[in-house]
Amino acid sequence: MKNVTKSTADLLIFDVDGVLIDTCDSFVVTTSETVRWCWENFCGGEADGGEYTLDHFNLCKMHPAFNDDSIVAWALFSLMKARMERTGDKSMRAAFPSPEEWRKFIASTPSDLTENSLVGELTGRWPRCLSAAEVRTVFDEIYYGGEMYRLLRGPDNHKISGEGRWRMEKPGLSRRWNELPLPVGIYTGRSPAEMELAWRHLGWNDFPREMLICTGDGILKPSPLGLEILCERAGASNPLFFGDTASDKKAWLNFGRGGFVAIGPILEHEPRFDTLDDAVNALL
Repeated sequence: MKNVTKSTADLLIFDVDGVLIDTCDSFVVTTSETVRWCWENFCGGEADGGEYTLDHFNLCKMHPAFNDDSIVAWALFSLMKARMERTGDKSMRAAFPSPEEWRKFIASTPSDLTENSLVGELTGRWPRCLSAAEVRTVFDEIYYGGEMYRLLRGPDNHKISGEGRWRMEKPGLSRRWNELPLPVGIYTGRSPAEMELAWRHLGWNDFPREMLICTGDGILKPSPLGLEILCERAGASNPLFFGDTASDKKAWLNFGRGGFVAIGPILEHEPRFDTLDDAVNALL
């Protein structure tokens, strides 16, 4: 794959979390609070310490299968529950893996797993406790918050009080999509409902929806299909894809064309920039 520059690129494709939207304060906190809520309410455990940190988060994003933060919360909770059953210790501090333990756990997970196959792989390792879908419900309630969750899911479908953690997010790009010098597409693991919140942060309510590929389309990274569809719709052949995780880079490698720009600290790749604003200002 050749290095694609402004002079040869014909489409800009952005990931959302960690790229178009700074989510460090939202998803790290939501994951930590989801695990704590499940530990107290489903295990009768003691929430006496143990915390999901940015180190844990960054380790997850180096493995393509750990891209969905609600799946990460489920995996953490399942690991902790299995420890509790072995030791009888209900202390969250004792059950929560350190970053080094978490690194070893992720390293032991086959690299060819996807988000969907990860659930089956881990379900086979531990006795069944909560399903991934049950943990996702808790995750969504904490992420969206009471008001937004009721708006999306109905008035009788909310148990957890509090303001949604999505409000802690910030735009990663200061320009609007139609102020950029090339057509724009978005390939994200967000759901359509989560994208509605992203539009609010970005002020991109007029973004053409046909140039968005999200989980509502049934396409998940690291599949290259999202990149293929966006190129076809834009009549493009050499996109620049801006991503921040292993699943983003693997999707681009599977795609086999265009260029990749790494955003943030997770990936070792050139070019790499701290923020999307830095990348756009330097490259475009």
